[in-house]
Amino acid sequence: MASRYRFLFSLRWIGLCLLAVVLVASCIFLGMWQHGRYSERAATNARITDATSQEPEVATSLMSVDEPPSDSEEWTVVTASGVYDSDSEVLVRNRSVNGQTGFEVITPLVLDDGVRLLVDRGFVPASQEGAMALPDVPEAPVGEVTVTGRLRISESEVGDMNSVDGVPQARSIAVEQIGESIDATVLAGYITQDDADTGLTPIPVEKERAWQNFAYAYQWWIFAGMIPIGVVILARREAKTLAVAA
Repeated sequence: MASRYRFLFSLRWIGLCLLAVVLVASCIFLGMWQHGRYSERAATNARITDATSQEPEVATSLMSVDEPPSDSEEWTVVTASGVYDSDSEVLVRNRSVNGQTGFEVITPLVLDDGVRLLVDRGFVPASQEGAMALPDVPEAPVGEVTVTGRLRISESEVGDMNSVDGVPQARSIAVEQIGESIDATVLAGYITQDDADTGLTPIPVEKERAWQNFAYAYQWWIFAGMIPIGVVILARREAKTLAVAA
């Protein structure tokens, strides 16, 4: 019986077996990576769900100028009071909500100590005159206001900011970049209002598709199990062919 499989010690089969080992290890690694992504996204979804039933926290208890919120704090419902600085409003272009493309309206809220908290007041569709044209943006409430919303981590900076008819526009909600553009000290994070101001569409809270990563993880692990089976089938086939030829 052993003599039938002496070909397994040939350079061709040794190379094939080594390749199979590498492929199995790669599939296991990719499965573990996808399962890790599943765990991260499932934890995010749990935070989104849990925050809905909890009392809002004071924004400044989780946010500071120097320290950004942690991943575990993102999506927490927070509240803050202050006065809107409408003159420093920024529009973030090329955003999509409910299938429409437009702008998210970022208005700094001046807190008691003078520090600004960037508030995403909501979404406004793009003007029919063009994607870069200024839309009709409802004015921010005047006077002391209290806002409630979801704590968000700053987005990565994308390109430079520009101005259209005197109104600053950005391509992402990069807190530090916006803070520099309005020459103000801002908290390292921002919030999206639960209830958008009149005339604006609320930014939806979208849960992660964790189930996809869960499925991908097990797909990779199934592939890892199929590779050795495939090698065994090939070896038995070759052994049978050699036996017939002999």
